[in-house]
Amino acid sequence: MLTMLEEIVLLAVDEKTGCLRSVREYATAYALVGAVFFDLALARKIDTDTETIEVIDTTPTGNATLDRVLSDMARRTHLKTVEAWIEQLFYGRDDIEGEALKSLIERGILRHQKSKLMWIIDVESYPMVNNKPQKFVADRLASAILGDEIPDTRDIMLVSIAAPCGLLSYVLVEDALERRRRRIDLLCHLETISRKVSAAIVSLDAARRNVIPRMI
Repeated sequence: MLTMLEEIVLLAVDEKTGCLRSVREYATAYALVGAVFFDLALARKIDTDTETIEVIDTTPTGNATLDRVLSDMARRTHLKTVEAWIEQLFYGRDDIEGEALKSLIERGILRHQKSKLMWIIDVESYPMVNNKPQKFVADRLASAILGDEIPDTRDIMLVSIAAPCGLLSYVLVEDALERRRRRIDLLCHLETISRKVSAAIVSLDAARRNVIPRMI
């Protein structure tokens, strides 16, 4: 099974070009960090209440990315909230996107390709070798949004992290998303950790987009 991080990265790959697409640059970067939180929560390594997040099990998961973040969280006990942790990991996130891409390549889902732009600039892309996993992720998202039943926890998490970073527009057309806006909002608020991660991504992304223009 793919990790939540791998699913989010895979969803961002344009099947036609192999390029990574991003509707909202900073929100997508924050979403990758949030996906790691969800993976740790699903592995029962962390837990959260209405205000705080804590490590409840430091036993390694066997996934290098998750274990590095878990170790960091266990060490930095002064950071208590989901938003504080997402911001901290955003700055020190290393290359979690690259690690996820490497894993997807090793699984035979993507391949790495380099080309030249104007014969000078290196352009990297990740053409699809096997599109079934990406379609599986997209189908689960569409089903969760268009259906009326409560999805399982993993799919609730998937919606709540794809929504704030704009990845849902790669799954459903804007009219369909608008018609199901209340359903999307409901799913994003069903689970405590989903609600906290989604709200943190929206808040941090908005703050960063407001700050950056003044710094240029």
